Amino acid sequence: MSARSRIVVQQRAWAEAAGHRPGPPGYLGSVDANLRAPMTPATLASFQAGGGAELQEHPRQPAKLRALYSSAALAVNVFDYWTGRDAAPLLTALGIDDRALRIEFEARFPIGTEDHPPCVDVAIALASGMSCGIECKFTEWHTPRRPAKIRFKEKYFPAGEELWRSRGLPACQSLAQELQHGATRFRFLYATQLLKHALGMASQCRDGFTLLYLYYDWTGPAAREHRREIEQFAARVGAELRFRALSYQQLHTRLRECAAEHTAYLDYLGARYFPA
Repeated sequence: MSARSRIVVQQRAWAEAAGHRPGPPGYLGSVDANLRAPMTPATLASFQAGGGAELQEHPRQPAKLRALYSSAALAVNVFDYWTGRDAAPLLTALGIDDRALRIEFEARFPIGTEDHPPCVDVAIALASGMSCGIECKFTEWHTPRRPAKIRFKEKYFPAGEELWRSRGLPACQSLAQELQHGATRFRFLYATQLLKHALGMASQCRDGFTLLYLYYDWTGPAAREHRREIEQFAARVGAELRFRALSYQQLHTRLRECAAEHTAYLDYLGARYFPA
């Protein structure tokens, strides 16, 4: 059984123990059933306006946020709790020495006047003026990406322009060009997506930004390669992006230490995503 399949089995076991009846291939009856609590109004509005169509219901395809293995649902279950609360424990667990002003989902950082700018899963506006963009992954990275899926659209390489370099990201420009021409390949890490986020944030965040990669870890050969690719990406562009990577498992352990009084929230996360 693949790592992704084992995660889905784990999630189905949680759902059945919680009294839900997940249908094939692992969707619950509603979005709210898949969440610790209904989304706050601001978060709901962000997903309604977002480009990921997470809430759209189709005759043959339920809303993505109803899936037990939804990375968006995982992000909401972890981060939306802190919307409207003092997020100091969350920032401590994330390793951010600052104060949160705002937590936003599906945050848009246009690189120009394009209709569909890059959307960062979670963005935290900080009191220092910096922004922290967080790319969140659950099961997606377990499936190796085909070469055609790891390249950019041509709009990222307009004639006579170097978009990343023009925004102060020369190392990102070099890596993006290598990826586009097949000289470098990442099979498990969504490097092109991270570079798009970096370009968008560099275009919009005048006071600077950091990029955090938050992923649900799992054992196995793919996990080892995934970690190697994270290290490779960090070595190439980490200093330029203030890039860091953190697993959800590490984040949950840290939250247990610095947010111990938030018992119900932590117990939900533990029972669902981090069973002993």
